[in-house]
Amino acid sequence: MNANTLAVIGAGNLATSVVPALKKSGVEVTRIYSRTYEHAASLAERVDAEAVHSIYELGAADFYFISVTDNCIEEVAALLGKIAGETIVLHTSGSTDINVLKQYCKNYGVFYPCQAFSAAKIITDFSSVPVLIEAGSDAVLVKLRELAEKISGKVSVWDSGKRMGLHVAAAFSCNFVNSLLSCTFDICAKSGVDFCDLKPLVEKIVEMAFSSGNPGQVQTGPAIRGDTVTIERHLNFLQTNPELQKVYTVMSEYIVRANKKLNKNTL
Repeated sequence: MNANTLAVIGAGNLATSVVPALKKSGVEVTRIYSRTYEHAASLAERVDAEAVHSIYELGAADFYFISVTDNCIEEVAALLGKIAGETIVLHTSGSTDINVLKQYCKNYGVFYPCQAFSAAKIITDFSSVPVLIEAGSDAVLVKLRELAEKISGKVSVWDSGKRMGLHVAAAFSCNFVNSLLSCTFDICAKSGVDFCDLKPLVEKIVEMAFSSGNPGQVQTGPAIRGDTVTIERHLNFLQTNPELQKVYTVMSEYIVRANKKLNKNTL
């Protein structure tokens, strides 16, 4: 084989974007398995592959690409270990240690694109998306790098511990931020405010955060000013939503503590 064939386990958000990108780059996607056959069939149609009803029907490939929820990775690896042989088995998780594959597979690695994936928003360009790789051997690492570089210009080798740190940071910077924006949307809707009017404000603080060297140095708002009058007004406004009151209070208290720590460390 020419190290360009891929069989896929899972047809969720990540696979829906990454697998077509790999296909477009010249990788032959052979077969796709998902617990929901209809999902496998839908993705298979997009990449000219065959949807199968069982992992044991995946057949020969250079890579088995595991794209399932984290709590299912070991179960899938155990099944693949029975058929993989020399095939390289990859998982795509940011928070799962590479060693979950070691006990089952001879050749194994991690292919983790650091990006948010949603079936509602297919990603077609991975050229600037960091892809973090790790492998059980130098030989596998060479092949894995070649695969990752087919779609990304930002391929790096990271061990499982460092990748976990990034994954936690991504939860804060992406998942939590988006959830806060969802809260913002609800507040705007209640107040008759156009959510999009906040876009320049959000874009500016993100720009400042990444250009500052330390986002704590550009923190703004009533909490960092010690403006208890404004904070109390905000909490009163949120009195019909105790959950948002709690979020507001926790975040304000954290900002105060973080600012004190930052100032102490810079003295």
